[in-house]
Amino acid sequence: MDLLTPAYQLALARRSLPEAIYLALREKILTGGYRLGEALRQESLAKEFDSSRVPVREALNRLEAEGLVILRPRRGFVVASLDIGEVGEIFDLRMVLEEHAGLVATKTRTSADVAEVKKILDLLESIEIDDPANIPTWAAYNRMFHSRLFETSRRKHLCAITNTLRDKVERYVRIEVSMTGHLDRAQAEHRKIFKAFADGDAIRVSRLSREHCESTAARLIGALKRREKNSAKQQ
Repeated sequence: MDLLTPAYQLALARRSLPEAIYLALREKILTGGYRLGEALRQESLAKEFDSSRVPVREALNRLEAEGLVILRPRRGFVVASLDIGEVGEIFDLRMVLEEHAGLVATKTRTSADVAEVKKILDLLESIEIDDPANIPTWAAYNRMFHSRLFETSRRKHLCAITNTLRDKVERYVRIEVSMTGHLDRAQAEHRKIFKAFADGDAIRVSRLSREHCESTAARLIGALKRREKNSAKQQ
């Protein structure tokens, strides 16, 4: 694992080892560096981070609170995995919350907000989506685009909840993208959302945000079902 990420370095500069470990583990979980259900051994992690088990345990507890890891009897912490029903439930919640977040964000946006979201959209669209190696970068900018747009709402708790729900399915979205490569539709949906956002059309942003969640959920759940079916055939 590359521990020298900007977030990890910043946390170390602030002399917060638990924060640094938390950020490094969180990033590796979200980017698929750990397999779903993989055990996270505190002893091994402490050795890897050259620390005691105390900051490792603190970091794992934070990840458990976010639903990214699970503490299981006799197994310790493992990377959380979701079944198809749980993925669908999370997207149902996201549809409601992101619909509302898009509405509020558009009503409270400033010209500076629009300019910043546009910069992220430009970066997102600059990624060559035909190259599988670019998927992690595309996914990072994709998350940044939605997060920055919703931050414009200035609703701290709303943004925190939407980000937590997005994190829970981030790994699955990346799996779907790597399996299907269906990004053209997502890119088109991003452009529509931004145009409505720039135009100040709050009702349209709200509707498009919900529809974007619906289409993402449909593609993802479809891909997961096909994967599950193929796995069953191979057994």
